[in-house]
Amino acid sequence: MTARNSEALDVFLKVAADPRVSWRTIELAGRGISADAAGVVWVISKGKHLLSGEELSDLLMGQSDLVDSLTEVWRSFDSGRLSVADFEAQLEAVVLGLEDWILQASR
Repeated sequence: MTARNSEALDVFLKVAADPRVSWRTIELAGRGISADAAGVVWVISKGKHLLSGEELSDLLMGQSDLVDSLTEVWRSFDSGRLSVADFEAQLEAVVLGLEDWILQASR
């Protein structure tokens, strides 16, 4: 059996390993990894049991939008279309969104 990482985890690991980014950006990647892991744990341990399929689907769509934003921000930075400073600011917005998502989901 092969484990499959989430799309968010794949991007956060690329960010953390990239020599062009600051320590602050690496910290944000670590926070993003934690938020992604917390989301997975919550969905498996609580979300599936507490919410209807429609409610869970709505929540996961919100999370999916954040992951799409993360992927786009990374691609823009990696291709040179986004400066290091702009990348860090946009990455922070996504990470804050993921952290807020897990707080909202777990209420």
